[in-house]
Amino acid sequence: MKSLLLSLGASLVAGLPSNPRATEEMPTLGLANVTKIDMAGGLQGRRLAGPFMNADFPDPSMIWGDGSWKAYATSSNGKRIPVATSTDTWSWTLTDTDALPNPGSWVDPNDQGIWAPDVQKNDNGVYVMYYTARQNGGSHCIGAATSSTAAGPFAPQAQPLICDAAGGGVIDASGYDDGTDRWIVWKVDGNSLGGATTCQGGAPSGAYKPTPIKIQRVARDALTLLGGAKTILDNEGASNNGVVEAPALYKIADGNFVLFYSAHCYSSDDYDVEYAFSSTIDGSYANRGILIRTVDNKGVYGPGGLDIDPNGRSVVFHGRLHPNQGGALRELYSAELTISGRSVTGV
Repeated sequence: MKSLLLSLGASLVAGLPSNPRATEEMPTLGLANVTKIDMAGGLQGRRLAGPFMNADFPDPSMIWGDGSWKAYATSSNGKRIPVATSTDTWSWTLTDTDALPNPGSWVDPNDQGIWAPDVQKNDNGVYVMYYTARQNGGSHCIGAATSSTAAGPFAPQAQPLICDAAGGGVIDASGYDDGTDRWIVWKVDGNSLGGATTCQGGAPSGAYKPTPIKIQRVARDALTLLGGAKTILDNEGASNNGVVEAPALYKIADGNFVLFYSAHCYSSDDYDVEYAFSSTIDGSYANRGILIRTVDNKGVYGPGGLDIDPNGRSVVFHGRLHPNQGGALRELYSAELTISGRSVTGV
């Protein structure tokens, strides 16, 4: 999604470790005014402070549509896809809307949990949602659904858009329009097959499995896949527990592309938001850096699932309020960015 020297606001800079991995002359990323969103009553100051309203809103994404910002999350709050609204990306209201009350006949009736929705508006003014669900009798696939309004309800396509049972399933799709072509990026969920990672259902053993981030071009309808898929990033084994996921793309002013993604296990305090660069949107992404990770005594643990508004000014992501609580609520946070040339500076 967007571009780069971001700097964590004064409350976080002191606690954020330096990044040893971005070695070339490329922008450095950071965040400013990191704020937990109070779903019940709005912003309580641009800082990491309460009151906290205990609203679960994992894997958030956002889009401007029908006169306000809409944010979507993984199944929570009694909804398959909960929706929050905002006029400014800082003060959000959790609605009673379920954007995807029917995930589709292809979805396992015994596992209706929907993960990591992402919404695009295609050239015909139709809103297209990508989402992850378990296929009936199989692994996780990426589905697509459409709506004439940003809040839905979205109507699912009859069949999933992307599947990869041999690779462990596919999750965490997001769309991007580079001004000429539309693209979809996703994660192949290799760690679900086991291996050395601790982020799996069994005991770690053997080697780390691939968890590639893949990209494929789509038609201007955001629904028709074109060409073949390419791998643009993969995990680095032990250094990130064999997991990269939750990809999001953005084109920098100098023409390069940045890929934001999360690494490590989602339930671990090591979970973070990282980034990498490429001169072409479907090329190999390198010069990895860390955008935000757990910062002691700041109240954000295991931050992940970052999304950026199309203007590159605001980001949303989730985080937990306490350490070592992998099953706790993942609450909505926001931060503000400014972009100038090859740098992004926190405001």
